[in-house]
Amino acid sequence: MSRGSVERGRIQMTGRSTKGVRMVIQPLYTGLRVRNLDKAIRFYKALGFRQTMRMRTVLGEFAQLEDPGSGFTIELNYYPRGSRVYEPLRKGTELDHFGFEVGDVDACVAKLYRAGGKVKSHPHNCKIIIHERGAVHDTWENGRAAYVADPDGIWIELLARSRSERG
Repeated sequence: MSRGSVERGRIQMTGRSTKGVRMVIQPLYTGLRVRNLDKAIRFYKALGFRQTMRMRTVLGEFAQLEDPGSGFTIELNYYPRGSRVYEPLRKGTELDHFGFEVGDVDACVAKLYRAGGKVKSHPHNCKIIIHERGAVHDTWENGRAAYVADPDGIWIELLARSRSERG
Protein backbone atom coordinates (compact mmCIF):
# COMPACT_ATOMS: atom_id res chain seq x y z
CA MET A 1 0.00 0.00 0.00
CA SER A 2 1.34 3.43 -0.94
CA ARG A 3 1.63 6.36 1.40
CA GLY A 4 1.62 9.91 0.17
CA SER A 5 2.39 13.37 1.40
CA VAL A 6 1.85 16.82 -0.02
CA GLU A 7 4.63 19.38 0.16
CA ARG A 8 4.30 22.81 -1.51
CA GLY A 9 1.80 21.55 -4.07
CA ARG A 10 3.80 18.45 -4.96
CA ILE A 11 2.65 14.95 -4.14
CA GLN A 12 5.27 12.45 -3.08
CA MET A 13 4.37 8.80 -3.27
CA THR A 14 6.43 6.29 -1.32
CA GLY A 15 5.92 2.79 0.02
CA ARG A 16 6.05 -0.84 -1.04
CA SER A 17 4.14 -0.39 -4.29
CA THR A 18 6.82 2.02 -5.54
CA LYS A 19 9.60 -0.43 -4.56
CA GLY A 20 11.44 2.23 -2.60
CA VAL A 21 11.56 4.67 -5.53
CA ARG A 22 10.24 8.14 -4.78
CA MET A 23 8.05 9.53 -7.54
CA VAL A 24 7.24 13.23 -7.33
CA ILE A 25 4.29 14.55 -9.31
CA GLN A 26 2.93 18.08 -9.62
CA PRO A 27 -0.81 18.43 -10.33
CA LEU A 28 -1.15 20.99 -13.16
CA TYR A 29 -4.80 21.04 -14.27
CA THR A 30 -8.01 19.12 -14.94
CA GLY A 31 -9.22 18.76 -18.54
CA LEU A 32 -12.94 18.69 -19.38
CA ARG A 33 -14.53 17.75 -22.73
CA VAL A 34 -17.11 20.28 -23.85
CA ARG A 35 -19.74 20.35 -26.59
CA ASN A 36 -19.48 24.11 -27.21
CA LEU A 37 -16.25 25.86 -26.24
CA ASP A 38 -17.67 29.41 -26.26
CA LYS A 39 -20.59 28.48 -23.99
CA ALA A 40 -18.27 26.62 -21.60
CA ILE A 41 -15.87 29.58 -21.42
CA ARG A 42 -18.76 31.96 -20.71
CA PHE A 43 -20.02 29.66 -17.92
CA TYR A 44 -16.67 29.30 -16.15
CA LYS A 45 -15.97 33.03 -16.47
CA ALA A 46 -19.30 33.63 -14.69
CA LEU A 47 -18.03 31.33 -11.95
CA GLY A 48 -15.01 33.65 -11.53
CA PHE A 49 -12.40 31.92 -13.71
CA ARG A 50 -10.15 33.98 -15.99
CA GLN A 51 -9.24 32.75 -19.48
CA THR A 52 -5.47 32.46 -19.86
CA MET A 53 -5.17 30.70 -23.22
CA ARG A 54 -7.14 29.55 -26.25
CA MET A 55 -5.55 27.51 -29.00
CA ARG A 56 -6.33 25.30 -31.99
CA THR A 57 -4.43 22.03 -32.39
CA VAL A 58 -4.59 19.06 -34.76
CA LEU A 59 -6.97 17.43 -32.25
CA GLY A 60 -9.39 20.33 -31.90
CA GLU A 61 -9.52 23.51 -29.83
CA PHE A 62 -8.93 24.13 -26.15
CA ALA A 63 -8.96 26.95 -23.62
CA GLN A 64 -7.35 27.18 -20.20
CA LEU A 65 -9.08 29.05 -17.41
CA GLU A 66 -7.72 29.79 -13.96
CA ASP A 67 -9.27 30.73 -10.66
CA PRO A 68 -7.47 33.99 -9.73
CA GLY A 69 -7.60 33.25 -6.01
CA SER A 70 -6.36 29.68 -5.85
CA GLY A 71 -4.58 29.25 -9.18
CA PHE A 72 -6.66 26.09 -9.85
CA THR A 73 -6.71 25.56 -13.62
CA ILE A 74 -9.19 23.83 -15.89
CA GLU A 75 -8.64 23.01 -19.54
CA LEU A 76 -11.77 22.99 -21.71
CA ASN A 77 -11.34 20.69 -24.73
CA TYR A 78 -13.50 20.64 -27.84
CA TYR A 79 -12.83 17.76 -30.26
CA PRO A 80 -14.81 17.98 -33.54
CA ARG A 81 -15.97 14.99 -35.59
CA GLY A 82 -12.99 13.70 -37.53
CA SER A 83 -10.49 14.32 -34.72
CA ARG A 84 -8.60 11.15 -33.78
CA VAL A 85 -9.75 11.62 -30.16
CA TYR A 86 -13.38 12.50 -30.98
CA GLU A 87 -16.11 10.42 -29.43
CA PRO A 88 -19.76 11.36 -28.93
CA LEU A 89 -20.30 12.83 -25.47
CA ARG A 90 -22.73 11.20 -23.10
CA LYS A 91 -23.55 12.44 -19.62
CA GLY A 92 -20.68 11.39 -17.38
CA THR A 93 -17.99 11.38 -20.10
CA GLU A 94 -17.02 15.04 -19.79
CA LEU A 95 -13.93 14.44 -17.65
CA ASP A 96 -11.21 14.41 -20.30
CA HIS A 97 -7.95 14.02 -18.38
CA PHE A 98 -5.74 15.12 -15.49
CA GLY A 99 -2.37 16.74 -16.25
CA PHE A 100 0.65 16.04 -14.04
CA GLU A 101 4.29 17.09 -14.13
CA VAL A 102 6.59 14.14 -13.44
CA GLY A 103 10.35 13.76 -13.28
CA ASP A 104 10.63 11.01 -15.91
CA VAL A 105 7.77 10.43 -18.36
CA ASP A 106 9.13 7.15 -19.71
CA ALA A 107 9.62 5.60 -16.26
CA CYS A 108 6.20 6.81 -15.10
CA VAL A 109 4.48 5.37 -18.20
CA ALA A 110 6.18 2.01 -17.62
CA LYS A 111 5.17 2.03 -13.96
CA LEU A 112 1.54 2.92 -14.71
CA TYR A 113 1.39 0.27 -17.45
CA ARG A 114 2.56 -2.37 -14.96
CA ALA A 115 -0.13 -1.10 -12.56
CA GLY A 116 -2.91 -1.75 -15.09
CA GLY A 117 -2.87 1.44 -17.15
CA LYS A 118 -3.27 1.51 -20.92
CA VAL A 119 -0.82 3.63 -22.93
CA LYS A 120 -2.85 5.99 -25.13
CA SER A 121 0.02 8.11 -26.47
CA HIS A 122 3.58 6.86 -26.11
CA PRO A 123 6.24 9.21 -24.70
CA HIS A 124 7.27 11.84 -27.22
CA ASN A 125 9.29 15.06 -27.30
CA CYS A 126 7.38 18.35 -27.54
CA LYS A 127 7.30 21.99 -26.51
CA ILE A 128 5.22 22.54 -23.36
CA ILE A 129 3.86 25.91 -22.21
CA ILE A 130 2.81 26.17 -18.55
CA HIS A 131 0.38 28.94 -17.53
CA GLU A 132 0.02 30.11 -13.97
CA ARG A 133 -1.92 33.03 -12.57
CA GLY A 134 -3.02 34.20 -16.01
CA ALA A 135 0.38 34.37 -17.70
CA VAL A 136 2.99 32.13 -19.25
CA HIS A 137 4.82 30.79 -16.23
CA ASP A 138 7.30 28.53 -17.98
CA THR A 139 8.11 27.15 -21.42
CA TRP A 140 9.79 23.79 -21.74
CA GLU A 141 11.37 23.83 -25.20
CA ASN A 142 12.45 20.19 -24.90
CA GLY A 143 9.59 18.70 -22.93
CA ARG A 144 8.38 15.13 -22.98
CA ALA A 145 4.75 14.01 -22.80
CA ALA A 146 2.55 10.89 -22.84
CA TYR A 147 -1.00 9.82 -22.03
CA VAL A 148 -1.99 6.76 -20.01
CA ALA A 149 -5.56 5.69 -19.17
CA ASP A 150 -6.25 4.39 -15.68
CA PRO A 151 -8.08 1.06 -15.23
CA ASP A 152 -11.43 2.89 -15.50
CA GLY A 153 -10.46 4.66 -18.72
CA ILE A 154 -9.69 8.14 -17.31
CA TRP A 155 -6.74 9.62 -19.18
CA ILE A 156 -3.69 10.98 -17.34
CA GLU A 157 -1.33 13.37 -19.15
CA LEU A 158 2.28 13.10 -18.00
CA LEU A 159 4.58 16.03 -18.71
CA ALA A 160 8.29 16.50 -17.97
CA ARG A 161 10.89 19.10 -18.70
CA SER A 162 14.30 18.08 -20.03
CA ARG A 163 17.13 17.62 -17.54
CA SER A 164 18.74 20.86 -18.78
CA GLU A 165 15.50 22.79 -18.13
CA ARG A 166 14.98 21.54 -14.57
CA GLY A 167 15.84 24.14 -12.02
